[in-house]
Amino acid sequence: MSELELIKIVLLGRGGMGIVTACEIIAEAAYLSGNFIDVHAYPSFGAERRGAPVQAYVKLSRHEKVYDRAQIENPNILIVFDDSVLTQVDVSSLEDRGIFIVNSDKNPEYFVEKFNLSSSTRVIVANISSLSLEKNLTIDGNPVINTPILGLLSKALPELELKNLKEVVLNRMGEQLGNINFDLIEQGFNMAKLL
Repeated sequence: MSELELIKIVLLGRGGMGIVTACEIIAEAAYLSGNFIDVHAYPSFGAERRGAPVQAYVKLSRHEKVYDRAQIENPNILIVFDDSVLTQVDVSSLEDRGIFIVNSDKNPEYFVEKFNLSSSTRVIVANISSLSLEKNLTIDGNPVINTPILGLLSKALPELELKNLKEVVLNRMGEQLGNINFDLIEQGFNMAKLL
């Protein structure tokens, strides 16, 4: 992945899961890394309500400014917050040698078989919902997925360093809530199942 000039990331999930916040944290942390000259983070909404399907996009450019804010058709990285919104079309859009990250209690082989993923696709799975519930990181009883799943992304994209994620999370959330969220990012990083 490190040889790509432009890294295109699509985040999929449902309204209220913090997808927009996650894409902004990714962009900020990537910029702080010094590995990217330009970063963009932007959402795409249908019906703006809790539980409705939501997509968000991140573009990370190593050498050139990014002027295009169009929907990403073929991402290098697909991050799935809720696998109930996942379709074959979404998975098939992933570029060759892409990275597929999913919050699920299923194992990586399940997704390879169900979606016929190629052997060149890196699959990273962790049950982030369970982790968030266990640590009581919830909003209205629903597990917070957006920060812990960033640990899985950091595992897949080492240039998105944990120290930069921590700095962004602490700046955005304050010390107390930021440290709780960063602890979950580290736990997500450590519990990621890779294929």
